[in-house]
Amino acid sequence: MIKITVKDILENCDAKLLIGDEKQEVKQCFVDSKKVKEGGCFFGIKGNHVDGSIYYKEAFDNGASICIISKIYDLDLKGYDDKTVIVSNDVKKCLQDIARYKRSLFNGTVIGITGSVGKTSTKDILSSILSENFKVLKTNGNENSQIGLPLTILRLKDEDVMILEMGMSNLLEMHNLSLIAKPNIAIITNVFDSHIGNLKTRENILKAKMEIIDGMDKGYLIINNDNDMLSNLNVEINPLINVMTFGIKNKSNVMAHNIITGIETTFDIDDINELKIKGGKCLVYNVLPAYLVGKLLGLSRSMIKKGINECHVEKHRLEIINLNYGVTLIDDSYNASYNSVKAALEYMENFNGRKILVLGDILQLGKESKKIHKKIGKLVSLFNIDYLITIGKYSKYIKKEAQKNGMKRRCTKHFKNEVKSGKHVKSLIKKNDVLLIKGSNGINLVNLVNYLKNSFKIDEDA
Repeated sequence: MIKITVKDILENCDAKLLIGDEKQEVKQCFVDSKKVKEGGCFFGIKGNHVDGSIYYKEAFDNGASICIISKIYDLDLKGYDDKTVIVSNDVKKCLQDIARYKRSLFNGTVIGITGSVGKTSTKDILSSILSENFKVLKTNGNENSQIGLPLTILRLKDEDVMILEMGMSNLLEMHNLSLIAKPNIAIITNVFDSHIGNLKTRENILKAKMEIIDGMDKGYLIINNDNDMLSNLNVEINPLINVMTFGIKNKSNVMAHNIITGIETTFDIDDINELKIKGGKCLVYNVLPAYLVGKLLGLSRSMIKKGINECHVEKHRLEIINLNYGVTLIDDSYNASYNSVKAALEYMENFNGRKILVLGDILQLGKESKKIHKKIGKLVSLFNIDYLITIGKYSKYIKKEAQKNGMKRRCTKHFKNEVKSGKHVKSLIKKNDVLLIKGSNGINLVNLVNYLKNSFKIDEDA
């Protein structure tokens, strides 16, 4: 069991003890004063608009034992004599530094996962496999940021393996995460257009993703050999880092064969036959690197097969929800890119019934926004979609391009936000319809999903 104390924070971070006990253990860590639990440690991080440190009293009142805050001129600790207060010039860096220290005490395996699409699904599949033989700590939800990743590491107790999802939107962000996490194994699922608004080119996106190896002295880098940016990788890599590949098309270290797609996709890898996963062919690309890691860590074929076949990916990622009246809702509202929209549309084709497509904006595309949304509109017109509803600022270009390429005007509708779309979408749905909802998380399509779930109820017998 790896434990961190107040003294460890003082010795490894730019921080000073104001009141409290150096021997006190740092247990659960929080950055939201409203979510602090009894005995927790609150990090008052300064945001773009508000300094979280000003909520130290709320954190204490909600049960925090320790608050790490920036300098507050009107600090009032009356009534909090039994608490611990640490002051730091940079609370966010303090969080990162103590996570870096805790990582240095961990002798198990750290696996870092990045990529434009598929990080979370790969994480979930890998966790399912490795949990057959190890105690596993994995990223919760999308806590893959400069704040989320340190919080994940600080949750470490007695696990053998850490699986860390690692996200970025600019250069040097992955570099910093890698220096904190120091992965033994790094996975890059793919390099597409996500974050092109910030990084301008796919070459820069590749450069930013490759920063995942900056904290590695040795180990394995596992990459998607079917991805055009990664299959022609021309980057100087530490010779102590072994590069391994996975794919379906291009010859790779590990490949999937005999792929049969449907509501459930079946396939073979090496000599393991009849693997299956609930979802489309795109998920095979998430299984392959997870399979490879399982082999590297010595799991048996039966363990790997069981881990894959019994895996359940997180909610809002091609999640099948059976509503009343035989209505099938495919909830893919967590995130979106051109490539993931294409994969979701291909998956939708496996279902019988009228097809209703709800697409929200894809964010962080910058100057490429209009172009890529128009490209998606052209893509949509190639599929058998009965109704198209678009939501957001740029998705109107999806609607216009779909109409331009043959979709009837009366079968399309655009809304500025998900709230205004709810009643219209509900009015379209009939018995045995199939509904796909997809968009970037910031468009809040999960609210539309919940509205429809409440309207039609969930069919428990499906």
